[in-house]
Amino acid sequence: MNIDQYNSAPVFSRRDGPLTPSEIQWVYSGVGAGVTDEMGGPRVEKVRKYFSSQKKKLKILDIGCCNGAILKQFRDQHELHGVDISEFLVQKAVEVGMNAKVHDTMRGPLPYEDGSFDAVFCGETIEHQVDTDWLILEMNRVLRVGGELVLTFPNIRTPLGIAMMLFFDLPPMFAARYRSCHFRDFTLRTMKMVLIRHGFRHKQSIGSSFYLPKIGEFWSGLATILPSWSMTVITVATKVENSKYTPADYKTDIRLY
Repeated sequence: MNIDQYNSAPVFSRRDGPLTPSEIQWVYSGVGAGVTDEMGGPRVEKVRKYFSSQKKKLKILDIGCCNGAILKQFRDQHELHGVDISEFLVQKAVEVGMNAKVHDTMRGPLPYEDGSFDAVFCGETIEHQVDTDWLILEMNRVLRVGGELVLTFPNIRTPLGIAMMLFFDLPPMFAARYRSCHFRDFTLRTMKMVLIRHGFRHKQSIGSSFYLPKIGEFWSGLATILPSWSMTVITVATKVENSKYTPADYKTDIRLY
């Protein structure tokens, strides 16, 4: 799909109703504008450090794999699979050696059998999902018992985020605000509660870095030991049992307050 096909797609011209959550995500992913063949930064480096430390060959599923840039360096060490909503990005992931498929996580089950994977990586994707429970349920389903979920998510509890609310009357950085492609907000505490409810045992969480406008990311080392204040959190959880979630559970809040 080239840029002209992307700009002329029906999703941009129709006026017969609101965009669905999936269409909003497609708009943002599109032809991969702004996505480079190489990805870096503290979050990516720390995710790669985890996978490079795994001595046994793993069958890994990357949910929201983009162009495959984060994990492509492990194609000779591990068996890499991936899904993404963007046809263009999936093709790029295939070109770098990933067994990638086009899939919309908001429209159906992951296209894999139960217990198919040793590890699941979901990087900066869960905040784009309206039904968080559905995605966590599916990640649990395709992961074998004892397998590990490596999950990264933007954290709204940061010094900058608090300052934005207190002094500027703005939602915190990464919040599900106006025209954001983020539909859910997370902190480390809420994510731990979500994982426990879906048959996971929290193993470890580290932070990526801190962030300020005009400065960018900094203090990556300090963020490692203070993940609940970090811009992004990298969480590793072990599957201990199958998720017992049912739609009826949706009526019950996570009682944190």
